[in-house]
Amino acid sequence: MSRPNWFIALPLPSQADWHQASRSAPPALRRFHSADRHLTVAFLGPCGAARAEAAWLALAPHACAAPSVSAGSWRALGPAQQPSAYGLLLDQGRVELERLLAHWGAVALEAAGCAASRRPPLPHVTLLRPKRRESAQWMQPMQAWMATAPLPSQSLRLEHLALYTWSRDRSERLFRIVHQRPLDSPTWTP
Repeated sequence: MSRPNWFIALPLPSQADWHQASRSAPPALRRFHSADRHLTVAFLGPCGAARAEAAWLALAPHACAAPSVSAGSWRALGPAQQPSAYGLLLDQGRVELERLLAHWGAVALEAAGCAASRRPPLPHVTLLRPKRRESAQWMQPMQAWMATAPLPSQSLRLEHLALYTWSRDRSERLFRIVHQRPLDSPTWTP
């Protein structure tokens, strides 16, 4: 296995049913385990545990009210000619989260010694992934599916911040949470 990636994210609540909207998508696409569904704040990449911890600790003094979010539209993510994932963009809560991700993401990336993001924040929740070698073949079927795919009607409150890395057994779950704390709490014990 290659070096694990690290990221800081807002986990979707365990009772969230947003994944139900993807049930009619082609079955060959990989669905995320319920504990893996999240909204990324800062992607740190293969920076190593010490630098990931530094990013996590840099966000210790930061807190905000738990935002309520709703789904706005489906979107292909990654390279335009070969999407690597499919997910939901936000409607309610989007502007608030764009600001939060821009600020907190910059703080975390700097603390981890990672390059600043060159792209503006795009608050989204990834729900489906094609196999890497098969991603191009899904582009047109998924464009057609997304044009009529249902959107979750349930709004969610994102109440926690978490530091993630790869799961030890990626056959069942892709990620594991290393640290987690309430989003509205500026102090915690890591």
